[in-house]
Amino acid sequence: MKITKYLWLWILFATFPLHLSSAPKVEDSSIKIAVIFNTLCAKCHEGECSGRLSFDTGSEAANSHIKRYAGDTNLSKGETEEFFSLLNHMKKECELWMPESGEWKPESLSHFALPSAKGYFIPLGLLKEGKYHIEIKIKDDIHFRVEVLSDHFDHFLDKSACPDGEKETLQFTIDKSVNTFLRIKSRKPLQIIALKVCRSLL
Repeated sequence: MKITKYLWLWILFATFPLHLSSAPKVEDSSIKIAVIFNTLCAKCHEGECSGRLSFDTGSEAANSHIKRYAGDTNLSKGETEEFFSLLNHMKKECELWMPESGEWKPESLSHFALPSAKGYFIPLGLLKEGKYHIEIKIKDDIHFRVEVLSDHFDHFLDKSACPDGEKETLQFTIDKSVNTFLRIKSRKPLQIIALKVCRSLL
């Protein structure tokens, strides 16, 4: 009985590295899929962070689930696998991940928008300790939810914004230097035409 048990364990660990090597790497994830995952999926799965890797992606079984919650998006099999790569990274490292894309610029904001245009996930970079205000101006009078959060799920701002044709100014405080993101969600398509993040002098 013991021999059978140890033989089973040997087979498990012998095949374990091969399984991992065939799984998609999080570094290969595209901005498109990372934006969709971090905007629409991450908030529901944050509680699953356990410091352990999920070995079985089960991508075939969950394909319809992903497509349903990903919104108006045509996803290839490879893109579906990217979702599991991002989810496994979040479960193992307990952090959000975005491709290295440098600093965002006004002309590049569309790169961080959902395909449905109903949200954004924008990397704000490393923000130092202090008080900040963020100004968001959108094209139409559309209400939206805005969050500022760290790559380890610390929330510094989470509230509804009602621009009414004017730019919306929101304040938040960072208690230590941290990598931060801006997450915006809306029930209707919206377009950011101006975005500014400033550290308060006082």
